[in-house]
Amino acid sequence: MPHDLSAHPVPIWQPEEPPALPNEDIFGNTKKLHFIADALKRHTRELGRPPSILDFGCGNATAVGQYVADGSRPYLGVDFHEPSLEHARALCQKGQAQFMREMPHGRTFDAIIYADLLEHVHNPTELLKAHVSQLAGDGIVVASVPNGYGPCEIEKWFIRNLRLYDIARGSYRLGKRLMGKRVRREGPVVPYNSASGHVVFFTRDMLVKMAEDAGLVIRRFGHGGFVGADLTGSTIFSPQPFLDWNVNVSDKLPSWAVSTWYFEMVKAGGPLDGKY
Repeated sequence: MPHDLSAHPVPIWQPEEPPALPNEDIFGNTKKLHFIADALKRHTRELGRPPSILDFGCGNATAVGQYVADGSRPYLGVDFHEPSLEHARALCQKGQAQFMREMPHGRTFDAIIYADLLEHVHNPTELLKAHVSQLAGDGIVVASVPNGYGPCEIEKWFIRNLRLYDIARGSYRLGKRLMGKRVRREGPVVPYNSASGHVVFFTRDMLVKMAEDAGLVIRRFGHGGFVGADLTGSTIFSPQPFLDWNVNVSDKLPSWAVSTWYFEMVKAGGPLDGKY
């Protein structure tokens, strides 16, 4: 059942002029980058200097890290998957970018990024609590999570249980061979930690409760894409006009009806609480 979102009103995010980023995809990754870039730009103005950034769960840095670690500010990516870290180090070679397997002790950050990470953690509230101790008093937390009961997760359920993606890919390759056409080889394999799946399925109310329990408040909230996962993104919904429509129409929909949520949090009672 849809949740009553009016109980937790927060300002709706309105993007500023975005940086140069890749074309949109079915997951709304470029829109997510706009949200992160906008939050960091606003926070730079609030601090009067570039913020130091922790990108926790940075993975291989292709989706977010390479755009955030642009050399203009201190950046630390943390991830326990060593093959992904090796790829991230090769991709982000600018002066202020670092990558580690564990959180450094005694280091404070102005901004923490969780890009599609919290849904992979069994107890995201405890993770937030641990990291808030290393967040500056006037720091921000920027995150994205899938709507646990939105269109993307529903599609993934059908893909996983009915093996639809495997069937579609096998049919495509068989058709190519029957027509005497070579199946195009895929490009270089980018390491990805596919073993860590989703273990938490968020509702909007769960996000609010998680923030409160960690001593944070949500000060901005945004929608990602309307629909889309691997199957639709590689078949009928792959044309670019649809991908652009997908992220634009979501802004007109209620939160329970979209696939992904973006949000920015600050310390409750801190200097940024109540400031937008």
